[in-house]
Amino acid sequence: MNKFLKYVSMACIALVMNACVQDLDVSPIDPHSTTSMNADAMFTKCYACLTLVGQSGPGEDSDVDKPGLDPGTSGFYRTIWYCNELCTDEAWWIWPDADSKQLCQTNWNGDNSMMSMIYIRLLLNIKYCNHYIHNAPATTEEEKYRLAEVRFIRALHYFYLMDLYLYAPLFTADDGEYPHFVPRHKIYAWLVDELNGKGTDPGVIMELPADRRSEYRVGKAAAQLLLARIYLNADVYNKLNKEWVAGQMWDDAYEAANTLITTNPQHKLFKGPAIDHGEGFVYSAYQQLFMGDNHRKEVMEESLFQLYQDGLYSQTYAGSLMMVAAPRMTGMVPWGTQSGWYAMRTSPTLVDKFITPAHIGRSQAANMKYDEYKMPAKLKDDRAILCSDGGNTGYTFKLTGTQNLDDKSFLFDCWAALKFTGVYSTDLQPSKSITRSTEFPETDIPYMRLAEAYMIKAEALFRQGDAEGARRIINDDIRARANADPLSKLDEDALLDEWSREFYWEGRRRMDLIRFGRFFGPESDEHKYHWEGRMAKNDGEQNFVEGTPEYMNWYPIPSDDKRANPNYKTDVEGAEDNEYRTRGGDGYLY
Repeated sequence: MNKFLKYVSMACIALVMNACVQDLDVSPIDPHSTTSMNADAMFTKCYACLTLVGQSGPGEDSDVDKPGLDPGTSGFYRTIWYCNELCTDEAWWIWPDADSKQLCQTNWNGDNSMMSMIYIRLLLNIKYCNHYIHNAPATTEEEKYRLAEVRFIRALHYFYLMDLYLYAPLFTADDGEYPHFVPRHKIYAWLVDELNGKGTDPGVIMELPADRRSEYRVGKAAAQLLLARIYLNADVYNKLNKEWVAGQMWDDAYEAANTLITTNPQHKLFKGPAIDHGEGFVYSAYQQLFMGDNHRKEVMEESLFQLYQDGLYSQTYAGSLMMVAAPRMTGMVPWGTQSGWYAMRTSPTLVDKFITPAHIGRSQAANMKYDEYKMPAKLKDDRAILCSDGGNTGYTFKLTGTQNLDDKSFLFDCWAALKFTGVYSTDLQPSKSITRSTEFPETDIPYMRLAEAYMIKAEALFRQGDAEGARRIINDDIRARANADPLSKLDEDALLDEWSREFYWEGRRRMDLIRFGRFFGPESDEHKYHWEGRMAKNDGEQNFVEGTPEYMNWYPIPSDDKRANPNYKTDVEGAEDNEYRTRGGDGYLY
């Protein structure tokens, strides 16, 4: 793998992008084919690598070539999503591939190809960013903004390296050297300085424009949200930092989120109005965030960073197509394209988060037959975009959550989560929705939403003892927009559930479970990590019914990289204060 990364840094980086995204609409070329780097091409590539898998086609010619793995799964968004959702109580993958099965059954190790895929993708995209940062001009105002944007994209990738791994490479030079590894709390410190500034460097937040230069480029608000998110999870990333005092960043998390909300009037929660076309097709404000025309200006005001998707010009299997097609099959209510993957469902524990506040028990819910347009009204929450009606599929939805694979009938062991759709809100009914492509939806990915800042404010207040203040924020801003009844009280369970209700299937659940002590490790034992139907084992060592190992809170550095990189043994296994030094350096044998 390191050989691959060294090759990328020194060889030609062929840049061909299908998308035409306003002022990202350039024609990328090989930056080494002339005497100077093509700055426009490289800038485009740094954005394109967030959704597209490579240089041509929706799933072909991937930048990341991993033998035996479908290149359509190799994109940044899809791999990040897999690692943060499939291992949790929100999504199960039915398609019969061993790597996804390990994620679903919490049975992964360093030889998992998906583990390798996201690791390679993160490091490769960082190399793209480093190449731009070290070679692009920064004279004009526009060039300076572009430099800050690419620094943000690089910081976003380092956030995921910090979040996913106990030790990870930290390299900012544009060279081909084997990367050195540092513990995650050092990446945390670097990120805080990179965003806030240090010494003569004013930092990414200060350098970014207050108003984004186009709707698909980032502005100051996106970096402010990333900083608030980092502060919120600071105790997780610094747990093995012996100098760290737990709880010290709650106030900083609150201030970062509050500053974002109060200093960016151009961004606001989208609150409607709902669009009612009759015949049962009502598109709430929340639903409109995830529809085929969520690029509408008023909808995008909530999105601090929206990833461009186009049915014709940015086709990819690693973007919103997965979110729209994976949980659907022929016979369900039309969803704006003809692509249904028969591949993904939710779990009974996610269903519980909506039926319990509506005072509906499992046995009663098992007999409910509602599609995704009728369910929100039944459960009195616009976010309950769930389907328990098999429609014309020939199958009946159950609420058992049995963990099975290899057969599409297992897709109906639990309800379908259908918040992402290719349908346009302006259409009278889904079957008449605009379809420029029969396969690829137009639905952009609302990657960073302002709603997260409100939830961060609420949790930061709660952690500091102000449960009432936190409850007011959730009721007045989050639940009110969803037309959900206000919470009468707020405890830790209710807070974690609200994170799930607002952000399920948006690629962050694992992070929240870990912060609340509900994933792996001794703290999680009381809460029984195992959602119904899981069959979690790890290399035959133990069945995780009691006593889950803490090292499963992070993912393994791929075994191939541990063996190939000479710095790994020195930096990680050679660190005397590393309690996992005799066990692969991160808890995983290789």
